[in-house]
Amino acid sequence: MKKLMVAFVAASFVGFAFADSASESSAAAEKPAETETEETDDALFEFGVDVDLYTAYVYRNQVYNDRPVAQPCVWADFVALDPFYVGFYIWQNYDLTNRRREEMRGEWNETDYNVHLGWTAWSNDDETMSLTLEAGHEWFVSRVKDDYDKDYASTCEIYVKAEFETPLVTPYGLISRMYRHDDGTHYELGLKRDFVLMEEMPLGESLTLGADWNVNFGSGRYLDYLYGVERGYDAEEDDFLRGNKDGIGGTTVKLALTWQLCECFSVGGVLAYTSLLNESIRDGYRDSGWYGNYKDDLVWGGVQMKLGF
Repeated sequence: MKKLMVAFVAASFVGFAFADSASESSAAAEKPAETETEETDDALFEFGVDVDLYTAYVYRNQVYNDRPVAQPCVWADFVALDPFYVGFYIWQNYDLTNRRREEMRGEWNETDYNVHLGWTAWSNDDETMSLTLEAGHEWFVSRVKDDYDKDYASTCEIYVKAEFETPLVTPYGLISRMYRHDDGTHYELGLKRDFVLMEEMPLGESLTLGADWNVNFGSGRYLDYLYGVERGYDAEEDDFLRGNKDGIGGTTVKLALTWQLCECFSVGGVLAYTSLLNESIRDGYRDSGWYGNYKDDLVWGGVQMKLGF
């Protein structure tokens, strides 16, 4: 609980330290943009490619791999149905070392497929505030040699998430239900905020600092799955492994500095800190987990490149 309080204080400081800048941004937003056009309103699709290079693979505040990975993503949204949008993305993970298992190095060992429907449920007149809802389905596919058949779907989940954007800070939340080869419910809550540091630069359009803090929770069965804790009877120990109780998982505080080189391309750096808040998992999960590379606390980061149209 102390770690959660520390993380919350850190996130609150990031979100509110620049509160006075929010009033300046709001004042600027009120000025009429006489030269604006409505060219972007005619767009039917938005699509792009993201390429992330990180020093670790962190998923829902769990460190799956504490060594370098490459994670590209291809995405597209049909936005002509405003205020609705329909889209998909395909995301992959590539381990650059054999830290997890020898057969994972040099393999596209995970592919996630996602389809979703979103809705901007509300926005104010100057569009400085909005509420967005999204529902979707995701397939997690493993391609680990010798473990599964090709294109084996390790699990699936359905989710609903919401985001309330304001000039000061943007709270968000997610609820997901895993099914098929395992089952469990996952929850996530967070705060984020972007600070525009520079605009109309000699080289590039803007420089933005993004701050993000989140914490996750889950049912006992989901935490077992997420952290690799076995549940069932251990014949060697002659004991029943009860797994985790419903409760908290971990937390991540992240800073991202993004350089928008042009309207369609940006590059940025990420610095993050992830901590496991569940004390019972901290005490016992290393012996019962199957990944073998757990980190209770980890500082990690990397480079993000985004191309979008």
